[in-house]
Amino acid sequence: MYLLLRKLLFALEAERAHRLTLALLEAGARFGVVRAPRRPPPLVTALAGLELPNPVGLAAGLDKDGRHIDALARLGFGFIEIGTTTPRAQAGNPRPRMFRLPEHSAIINRLGFNNAGVNALIANVERSRWRGVLGINIGKNRDTPNERAVQDYLYCLERVFPLASYITVNISSPNTQGLRDLQQESHLRRFIEILRERQEQLASQHRLTVPMLVKIAPDLDEGAMDGIAR
Repeated sequence: MYLLLRKLLFALEAERAHRLTLALLEAGARFGVVRAPRRPPPLVTALAGLELPNPVGLAAGLDKDGRHIDALARLGFGFIEIGTTTPRAQAGNPRPRMFRLPEHSAIINRLGFNNAGVNALIANVERSRWRGVLGINIGKNRDTPNERAVQDYLYCLERVFPLASYITVNISSPNTQGLRDLQQESHLRRFIEILRERQEQLASQHRLTVPMLVKIAPDLDEGAMDGIAR
């Protein structure tokens, strides 16, 4: 079945194939074709104060707006992370922006935080029935200068806080110009201080403990990672 579907999907442009796959998954779940797998042996994993039923989760980026949470949950993930979401809807980078590398079983993604905005994501989360561990990944709009970036993150943090099991602050994407500059130690210290202060206020207001994670670039050298850790 996979080989047949692969030929069909590879006949389509990569981003269109991505949307079609999610639509088929949604339809399959709705009509009972996609069912939850048999319960595996217990692999409970503790992370950041959370208890995950198993350590295999779905990363952000596949379901940016949280449209398919219930369908994806049927695949047996221990947690699901949606996003990246931004305060306002944005189209992302010009197309084409996804490129297949079949010889490496890989894909290049240059989407650029295309999403329907944080309010649309919230509406989708509120409609979903899944009550597992849900991470929400937040970012800034591409036209927000870095000097005001923290305001975008604060806005998203405040909006998603009551709905998230954990929140990921995304400062790693190479597809939003200047975003990775926020990883510099001189900028990051104050940036994180502001977010942590608001996180604690929200925890008191909602009487919820919601861990906050920071997503950094995978290609940093040891010096840069040491600076971020400090």
